[in-house]
Amino acid sequence: MRKSKTASRATTADAEQLERAIHQNGEFANVRVHLVRGQLDICPDEEPVARATPLGGGRFGLSFRSHTGKWEPLPIMGPLKDLAKGVVDALGPYLERWNFSDNNSGSNH
Repeated sequence: MRKSKTASRATTADAEQLERAIHQNGEFANVRVHLVRGQLDICPDEEPVARATPLGGGRFGLSFRSHTGKWEPLPIMGPLKDLAKGVVDALGPYLERWNFSDNNSGSNH
């Protein structure tokens, strides 16, 4: 028998709200939030680095994707606006756009 989930599922509107809030908290226009199986994947490029999971009552919990690919919970939770600030504060370097120009790719000799 399947366990029933008590928490609600995230929506497309939640994904859009979180994405806007992340963009408003810094230079993270490259970050996209995708609705995946009722959760919100936070992606600075093709791969997600964080995930917001609905906890119910308009609150979400945050997890970070470790180098092993396993989702590790972080002590960050709350409404999406607060979660966006927590994502940027805790994971900002992981959200930044990587710009590698040809000038930075080796020696000049």
